[in-house]
Formats: sequence, C-alpha cells, structure tokens
Amino acid sequence: MRRLLDRRRRAARSLPPFEEVLRGTVLVRHLRCGKPGCHCASDEGHKVTYLSVTLADGKTEQISLPKALVPVVKRWVGNYHAWRKAVEKVSAINRDLLREQRAKERSRDRSARGRSGRRSPNS
Repeated sequence: MRRLLDRRRRAARSLPPFEEVLRGTVLVRHLRCGKPGCHCASDEGHKVTYLSVTLADGKTEQISLPKALVPVVKRWVGNYHAWRKAVEKVSAINRDLLREQRAKERSRDRSARGRSGRRSPNS
C-alpha cells in the first residue's frame, strides 16, 4: 500500500501550476483578406493562430492569438493535458488502493468470523 501512496504523491508533485491550465486546441489557419493586390491572393495566405474550445453546449469558441501569446497558450494547453493524464493516473492508483483495502477488510471479516464461529453483524 505504501508503494501506491508514494506513486500517488509523486504524480501530484509533478503537476504544473493549476492556474496555468487551459482546455482547447491551438490551430493555425491561412486566410485570404480579399484585397486584390495582397500577397495572400497568390500564396498560402495570412497565417492566423487560434485557440479553439468546444463548450458544454456543443458550441465552438475560437479566440485569435497574437504572436506573443502563442507560446503561453501552447504551454497552458500542454499543462491541461498533463493534469488530465495525472487525474487518470491517480484514479488508477486509487482503484488499486481500494482493491487492497477491500481485500484487507475481507480478510479482517474472515478472521472475526473464524474466532466467533459466526458472521459479524456488518456482513
């Protein structure tokens, strides 16, 4: 059990700051502005970076990102994935802990029944 508790503590310690978590996807699109003399009319277009988030009601929100914010937003989205992965890891560890605790309870119940010759009232 101690091994599982240590794993759980390590998983929690390795997390980035919760305040820097952002759910979404960073997307790069190439848009054409429509001006006939603009370079975008003949090449790949203007590069625009967005944060795209699907909201609970199914709607999608897109926020355009200035160049200076792109690395920050990418880090925050990465932090979200790290938190999500850690939640799954801790949840798996907690399931293992639950199994161990359940086995100890069953063993304790069997021992109690063996001494008294009958089942305990909690069984």
